[in-house]
Amino acid sequence: MTQLHETGSHIEGKQYKENLHWMHGIDEYLTYINHPQLEIYTRIYNAMLHGNIWNIKDLISSEIDRGRIDLTDEFLNILLSHYTGYEYVNHRKVLRYISHCVDDDYIRKISSWSIKWQKSANLNDHFSRGQMKSKCWMVEQLNEVFPNTYLGVVAHYGGWYATVAKNIFNNFKVTNYYNLELDQQCIEIADDFNYEQYHNKWQFKSVEKDCGSITYDENKSFNVQIANQQHNMVNVNIKPNIVINTSCEHMNEDWFHNLPDGMLVCLQTNDYFSNEQHVNCVNGLNEAKAKYPLKEILYEGEIETWLYNRFMLIGEK
Repeated sequence: MTQLHETGSHIEGKQYKENLHWMHGIDEYLTYINHPQLEIYTRIYNAMLHGNIWNIKDLISSEIDRGRIDLTDEFLNILLSHYTGYEYVNHRKVLRYISHCVDDDYIRKISSWSIKWQKSANLNDHFSRGQMKSKCWMVEQLNEVFPNTYLGVVAHYGGWYATVAKNIFNNFKVTNYYNLELDQQCIEIADDFNYEQYHNKWQFKSVEKDCGSITYDENKSFNVQIANQQHNMVNVNIKPNIVINTSCEHMNEDWFHNLPDGMLVCLQTNDYFSNEQHVNCVNGLNEAKAKYPLKEILYEGEIETWLYNRFMLIGEK
C-alpha cells in the first residue's frame, strides 16, 4: 500500500489501523447502544481498517443504489484507498462518509466538529474503545440512579473535550454544565463541540481551572473567572448539584477532599498504571472506595476494556 503523507489534516505516515484508531471507539459506541445500523458500520469498519474486499464491494454497491451525489467520487476514493494509494484520506472525510451511511446524531456531531478540529484534537485517544465504553456506561448508570433525569448544575472535573456532555444534555435536565480543564487547549475545542448550549447563555462552558485548587464557600459554591467573547474576564459563581470526575487517574485526591459534605459525586478511575499520564490509578474497586470515601454509595461497579479495568462510584460525599 502506498504510504500516506502527513500535512496536518491528511492521514499520513502510518497504517490505517493507527491513523483511524477512533473507528474502534465508534464501533464500541454503536455496539453499546445496539444501533440498528451497526451492521452497516461493521462493513465500513472492516473496509477502512482491514481493506476487506468483500465489504468494499458491498459498500460500492450501496453507493450505486444510492445514486450519484456530489460526494460519490470522494466516497469511492476513500473506500478504494487501500488499493489505489489515494493520498487524501483524512478524519473528516471518513467521518463524513460514515455519517452519510449511519443515521446517528452523535456521529454527525463528531463529523461536523472535525471540520475545524481534526488537526488539533486527539481523536484517536478521545474516541478510543475504552473512553467510549466508559462514557456510555456512565450515562447508563446515571439514568438508573437518577430516574427523574434531573441533574441541575454539573461540574465536570477534567472533562477533556467534553463530548459526553451531548449525551448528558440529551438524557437529563441540565441547568448548566461546566467543564473544568487544566489544559487550556481543550477549552475552545470543548465549547465548539457543545456549541448549541455554549451559545445559549453559556449553558455549557469550559473553564481553565486546576480542579485540585477549587475551594468551596459556605454556600457550597465556588467562583471562577471566564473570558467572554470580548476577552473581558467575567466572575461566575458555580454551585454544582453534582460533580463528575472521569479523570481521577490524572490527578491526586485534593479535588475530592475539597468537596463539601453532601455533594453528589460520579467518579471514574482505572488500573492502567502503564500509561505515563496516569499518576493515581487504583488496583480495584475496593481501593477506589477507600481513596474516595462516600457517606452513601448509590452505585458501584467496574467494566473491562481492552487495555484496563474501569471503576465507577456514584454517591454522596
